[in-house]
Amino acid sequence: MGSLAQLVEDCLGIIQVYNDSSISDFPIEVQDDDSAIWKDCLFDKKHNFYLRIYKSLSASNAKLPILYFFHGGGFCLGSRTWSNCHNICLRLSSVLLAVVISPDYCLAPEHRLPAAMDDALSAVKWIQIQALSNTPDP
Repeated sequence: MGSLAQLVEDCLGIIQVYNDSSISDFPIEVQDDDSAIWKDCLFDKKHNFYLRIYKSLSASNAKLPILYFFHGGGFCLGSRTWSNCHNICLRLSSVLLAVVISPDYCLAPEHRLPAAMDDALSAVKWIQIQALSNTPDP
């Protein structure tokens, strides 16, 4: 009978690493007050990278400003899907009446800089292509 995994590293409560090599991210719940809608879109087939687009339900269908949100983590950890990032983007979209874009990007140490910046530029280019397209992703 095996023993329970022991916590060996706690990174500010964000990520916990256990002696069996398992990792858990922090238990923050999504705080969605239905003030914004969101969807995930594939922007980089090669890396299977998605970006999450948020739009306030209070915003009109007029042209809206776009705000890019690159999650923190020193290019080493984090994800657009983590609840803390999701909560921030929901709030930014709702309060600023803007479209908020939160893309995936390569993380270190597997991918050295400037890989993350190249991925960020790829996300910006994808949005530009969508904006200029006659048949954009709905």
